[in-house]
Amino acid sequence: MPIWVLLKPTDMRTKGGYMFPRFRNTGLTIRISKNAALKILLIFGSIFGAFLMTGLLYFRNDVQIIDENEKRIVYTVSDDPYEILRENHITLGAYDRIEFTGFEENVATATLTIERAFDADVLEDGKKTATVHSVDATVAQLLEQAGVELGKYDKVSPSKDTVLEDGQKIAITRAYDVKVTADGKTTTVKCLDNTVSELLKRAGVTLGKNDMVSEELETKITEPTEIKVSRVEIKTETQDKTIPYQTSTVTTNILAIGQSEVRTKGVNGKIRTTTTTTYIDGVKTDVKKTTKVVTKKVDEVIAEGAAIVTPYCKIDDTSIVLKNGRPVDYEYVVSGKATAYTAPAGAYTASGRLAEIGTVAVNPDVIPYGSKLYIVGQYDNICYGYAIAADTGEGMMAGTIPVDVYMGSTEEHYDDACAWGLQYVDIYVVEVGNG
Repeated sequence: MPIWVLLKPTDMRTKGGYMFPRFRNTGLTIRISKNAALKILLIFGSIFGAFLMTGLLYFRNDVQIIDENEKRIVYTVSDDPYEILRENHITLGAYDRIEFTGFEENVATATLTIERAFDADVLEDGKKTATVHSVDATVAQLLEQAGVELGKYDKVSPSKDTVLEDGQKIAITRAYDVKVTADGKTTTVKCLDNTVSELLKRAGVTLGKNDMVSEELETKITEPTEIKVSRVEIKTETQDKTIPYQTSTVTTNILAIGQSEVRTKGVNGKIRTTTTTTYIDGVKTDVKKTTKVVTKKVDEVIAEGAAIVTPYCKIDDTSIVLKNGRPVDYEYVVSGKATAYTAPAGAYTASGRLAEIGTVAVNPDVIPYGSKLYIVGQYDNICYGYAIAADTGEGMMAGTIPVDVYMGSTEEHYDDACAWGLQYVDIYVVEVGNG
């Protein structure tokens, strides 16, 4: 049998921080009987067993195992934490985590801490779809563990960077499909309580000024639906129409027969018709017409003379109707000579009226003061026209002159009086005064 020799302690080998005895084969062979060999083996086995027990006690290590709330001390010659766990029949879950301080010099006991993973449910739209196991893992890591992917618009609670705690759940709210139809094309977009305006933007749909949407822009869409955009085009056409003015004539007593003047100048009117046509998605749906007056027409008025000749007094009393230059209706006529006079500005007549062109002097016993008169030459050669009996004089009171006409107060008026001189006239009393 070969002979093995235990080397001296300085030749002991080290493995993993532990010391083990080394033996060497001497190469010598001793021939002995079977009984002697058995005795030797028993003696050697006893010695080796005693040595081994002594070595185990000498070279053992203390390890404190902390498994959640349970702590215990174990003894081992291994420096492998997983081997230590196997030695002590401690099983790890797939997602459990261990922390091992190792064996350090001058430290009596190593620590092996087990962090047990807890289970957490993953809920999608309120329904459990997966269970994950966490030890200080973030929501993002746990979703990856479960093989759950988030869409761009999905929401998750807690947030992805949150470290999940025992008792918490991961809740995912999935975005749902919303169809947006515009311009004959339907686009499907993801929605999660978005407004119609946001979804239109997401679908790349830009609204025109008059476009219509099936939902209010600020409405939040809370379920799958369809949003329809109707393109609205409004075309407006305008057309102007001229309204010609009408012409009318009136009679004036301050122009001679054959003379006329424009009292009111005629202006053509203009009306504008606006046609508004509405098209929805290219289809004509409504036509409206509105008309407004742009320019109001003004009818032209032409005054045509009715006097025999142009009268001196320019007061046009239209209540006196003339025919062939003479009043049609009157009370009586006084015929005779007519002189003319002037007076300073501001002078008053015998009846108390202010002297002005259109006031004349008469015999109030023949023609009462206040009477409305129309004075025209007997030979149609001259015309004073409208007058009011307001003054008197010696010739009138003597009965030699029935009327003296007032011409004004200036030198030019004095020249007119001189030019008048003495005329033969007919005095038509149109309306008798009461003094």
